[in-house]
Amino acid sequence: MAYDNGRRAAAARRTRACILRAAADLFLANGYGATTIREVARAAGVSQETIYKSTGGKAPLLKAVWDVTLAGDDEDLPLAARPEAQAVRAATNPDQAATAYAELAAVVSARTDPLLRLLLGARGSDPALGEFADEVDAERLAGSSAVVRHWFAAGWIRPDLTAEKAGQILWALNSPGPRWHLLDIGWSSAEFTTWLADTIRRSILA
Repeated sequence: MAYDNGRRAAAARRTRACILRAAADLFLANGYGATTIREVARAAGVSQETIYKSTGGKAPLLKAVWDVTLAGDDEDLPLAARPEAQAVRAATNPDQAATAYAELAAVVSARTDPLLRLLLGARGSDPALGEFADEVDAERLAGSSAVVRHWFAAGWIRPDLTAEKAGQILWALNSPGPRWHLLDIGWSSAEFTTWLADTIRRSILA
């Protein structure tokens, strides 16, 4: 019975991964508003009922696609526990910390920017996208604040800043707006990563 349960769980995971890939492709190709559960089901080769059971409706499906895109895969491992994020916590001085954070931001943005640009650009067209944007912003702020609390405990934050204020500054620096503005006028990803690391050092680190 344990073997059968394991086989069913593996099959369910493969089905869910197929659904998320199909949904991601359709969201990128057609936009959120024009993508239907019926189309996702057809592309994934499953029934609509399977999608609803696996991920819920379209808004939860979008969030599931986002989570997998953010992490880079569908493994049950949060971004904070992954090697690129662990490198930020493993830094032994402020300079290393700023560089590691900027490099983490580069890895994550390379995965998420195509989807994020599309969704944020259309957020006024659907309440679900507005809620998605708010949730993504809140998650970024929570992540930035967690990093800064670690730096604050290490004594690396400027003495004139609270941990809360420094977390908000880091969140703002790593928001999509500054990155997209600079990339869109011709900066390379490497140039932006260098700028971000330098700006973090100057803005919040002692």
